[in-house]
Amino acid sequence: MNTESETAKSRKAVSEAVVGQFSWGLMILFVLVSACWVLLPYTGYQFTAMVFLMVIVLAGTRWNRGPVLAMAVVSALVWNFFFIPPQFTLHIDKPQDMIMFALFFVVALSMGHLITRLREREAAVEQYHAEREQLLEAKHRAELLAESERLHRTLLDSVSHELKTPIAIIRTALDGLGQGNAYAGEIETANLRLQRIVENFLEMTRVESEALVPRPDWCEISDVLHGATAPLKRELGERRLRVSGAEELPLLMLDSRLLAQVLGNVLHNATLYAPGGSEIEIHMVLENGILEMRVRDHGQGLALGVEDHLFDKFYRAPDSPAGGTGLGLAIARGLMWAMKGDIEARNHPEGGAEFTLSLPVKTRQA
Repeated sequence: MNTESETAKSRKAVSEAVVGQFSWGLMILFVLVSACWVLLPYTGYQFTAMVFLMVIVLAGTRWNRGPVLAMAVVSALVWNFFFIPPQFTLHIDKPQDMIMFALFFVVALSMGHLITRLREREAAVEQYHAEREQLLEAKHRAELLAESERLHRTLLDSVSHELKTPIAIIRTALDGLGQGNAYAGEIETANLRLQRIVENFLEMTRVESEALVPRPDWCEISDVLHGATAPLKRELGERRLRVSGAEELPLLMLDSRLLAQVLGNVLHNATLYAPGGSEIEIHMVLENGILEMRVRDHGQGLALGVEDHLFDKFYRAPDSPAGGTGLGLAIARGLMWAMKGDIEARNHPEGGAEFTLSLPVKTRQA
């Protein structure tokens, strides 16, 4: 709406300027005709033609083509009728007068064409400079954003590394307290949560720095399952893990460490919403060189609209348990993208949330 309003105002201003030029042109011609008529006995009618042509040229340098052309037509007719012998007729006898008469139109058309080309070139130059300034401004903003992101990652990486030392000290102190201390269990739980947060920060820094390079190798899917579930024994608790399809898979060429971390993050997310004593299902299938791993819990499922933000950095659903950072699933997607795969989430038709990990792999029979 603003653009249309500005365009309308611009067109109105141009129309008013053109009307003003027509008015000024007629007024100037009236003054010139009056002056030249008084001076005609002393200067001759050829002098009048030169004055008219000079005025047309000057007007062409400032005005639009229409008013200049109109001024040339009126000047030619006035010069012919009032000044060329025989006066007060439109008849022209001499060839030089005919040529001079034609010059009015030639000069007006030539000046109009040249001035139009000049203004188009000036407009193009102004547009070029405007676009150049916009590009420079956009480049400057991009550089500032990149530098801000770099400083953010550096700070996050530094803080995360600094937190590793006190976590290790707490871990050592817990070992010294032994199992009989009443507060040891709570301290250990809090320490494990803090350790997971720090590891997520460090992993997010690696993912965003694009320094993460997958190192695929031949492995069995059981290695991935063990790497994903071993650190989650406490979180899984009474929940049963049911795996299907793994025994049918051949040797796979993939980065087992990264895939185990992705699967571990998804499983950890499932433990936050799966009720105690329920099942967490992992179904694996290999089709057309694509390994699919579907992880389903039996919780309440995803809230409406959550799928669009679930993998955003620091996003936490409204019903998320306290203590999370909103980085686990963002890291999972970043790792999957690094391995040329992807991860998606949806509500299972029979209830609960289901995450699908898709990864292109090479196979070899064991």
